[in-house]
Amino acid sequence: MKVLLVNPYDPGKAPISPWPHLGLTLMAGKARDLGHQVFVVDYAFTPKAPRIEDLIKSQSPDVVGITLYTAHMGRARELIRELRWLTSAPVIVGGPHATLYAEELAAECLADVVFRGECDLVFARELPNIRIETASRIVAADPPDLAEIPVPDFSLAHGAAAMTYYPLQLSRGCPFGCSFCSVRTISTRHVRYRDSGRCLDEIEAARPRFPKLRFFRIVDDCPTLDLPRFKDFLQEYLRRGIGVPLHIDNLRADRFDDEMLDLIRRIGVDHLCIGVESGNPKVFAAIDKGEKLEDIVRAAKMIKSHGIRLYTCFIVGLPESTPAAERDSIRLARAMKPAWIYWNLFQPHKGTEARAWFERHGRIFGEEDKSSLIDLGLGNTEAPCDTEEFPAEERRRMQIAASLATGAYWLNPLYFSRYILIIRKNRLGREFLRGFSAVLRINLGMLGHRIARAFRGRYRRAGRRKGN
Repeated sequence: MKVLLVNPYDPGKAPISPWPHLGLTLMAGKARDLGHQVFVVDYAFTPKAPRIEDLIKSQSPDVVGITLYTAHMGRARELIRELRWLTSAPVIVGGPHATLYAEELAAECLADVVFRGECDLVFARELPNIRIETASRIVAADPPDLAEIPVPDFSLAHGAAAMTYYPLQLSRGCPFGCSFCSVRTISTRHVRYRDSGRCLDEIEAARPRFPKLRFFRIVDDCPTLDLPRFKDFLQEYLRRGIGVPLHIDNLRADRFDDEMLDLIRRIGVDHLCIGVESGNPKVFAAIDKGEKLEDIVRAAKMIKSHGIRLYTCFIVGLPESTPAAERDSIRLARAMKPAWIYWNLFQPHKGTEARAWFERHGRIFGEEDKSSLIDLGLGNTEAPCDTEEFPAEERRRMQIAASLATGAYWLNPLYFSRYILIIRKNRLGREFLRGFSAVLRINLGMLGHRIARAFRGRYRRAGRRKGN
């Protein structure tokens, strides 16, 4: 069977993914092992990949699979409408949005089959049963044993030779109860581990296959839950002399120590980002992270004391939040003086306690095509929910205000005219002036770091060539 797997993304936008879609390449590898021909196209990684009509002509797929993200559902719907005209092959969907909204998608007959859950193994086994359906059928997958999951085969993805980052999963799942997080529904609160030796073998094998690689990136839901296990992985990483810096996603402030920080400094970790979420004690307590704000402050100081660049992540508009509470977050962010700050706009994902709070105390307008991110030009989408005390337009404005007041934006001359328009429209001149010294510090620090990193990378590559 010939299978085409696609991650939709708005055409014309800059790529946002540093590698082809991990989930699609995992499923593709398993399907390939069972004798199917699979091709993966991730438009978020390579927006200039062939158009869907050209892919249908060149691949002649028997099945087309689409992965769904809430923020890109508009483009996904357009793509599926195009596919219905271009091919008689059945269309199937999966991914985070399909897992959270399987019943709703099936009710509107968006696709012939809706896959819910972690379908790494179920997808390949189900392929012979896929056909055009009179009504959408839901296929639910139980969380798989990670020992059975194959290594992702990025060679099956368009443009994979250009990868500069390689994603690595050491585990899946997170036991914590953060009220805003949908991980409990998507990959469960039960943590499952992969064999660390097998993970290290995987990244050693990746280096010669992808010569442009500059980083390996750990993308676990909670990578340091078992801290001794994680430190053993880092020590073996050093012992094997892999020599490629690591990035680590989803770090909790209460799940690392000085020994771990020393190990990752020796490996060459570019930065560490900790989720602060809110600097207001009432809002922070309401999201039920299982941490204290004192833990956040202490962790930030530890990271910086080891000479590692600190990034922080905040969420604007959480349950219980008000404009005054967001100003507490701005004050904390300015006091911590991180090298970069992510200001995300809260998204009320189905199945979370935070969404239930808004259903009781506020309004939800719909999440599709709403992004939590603010772009490089200070552009953001409308808020998907609000309360009487904190209306939607003020939430959107506060995200911009926080970025300006803390210097968390790029001093790119191409955006200056846009910045001026946004600042004037939202009456944020005071925030712009207040954050100007911070934006200089952050941008000059980023520039210096990138120059130093480029020299270090050139030195490492030269050393490897000499070793060969």
